[in-house]
Amino acid sequence: MKFCAPIAASVLLAGGLALAGPAAAADDTTETWSMPDVTGKTLAQAEAAVAALSDDVRFRMVSTDMTGYARQQLSAPNWTVCATAPRPGGTVTAKTTVIFGVVRLHSESC
Repeated sequence: MKFCAPIAASVLLAGGLALAGPAAAADDTTETWSMPDVTGKTLAQAEAAVAALSDDVRFRMVSTDMTGYARQQLSAPNWTVCATAPRPGGTVTAKTTVIFGVVRLHSESC
């Protein structure tokens, strides 16, 4: 296990450097988009809808378990979106972090 930490750190560092270029370019834009209404869609569909807002900007998206159990959403198609921030119709910019509040598909309700 001693060898895993340096490798993981190298991968994270390389990934961070790879993302720094496009993110820096996106910060210069003042363009805005309207947050789509993705309530009731799967997390995968919601992420795709936000990503489709722009071909040039890579939006930061995170999700959170609305049950309070703090479960990770490892398989996006297995989660249903209950809420978003910004709300549907709200403003999204290149600097906005879009947050999806989710529950398990078919077994939990919003």
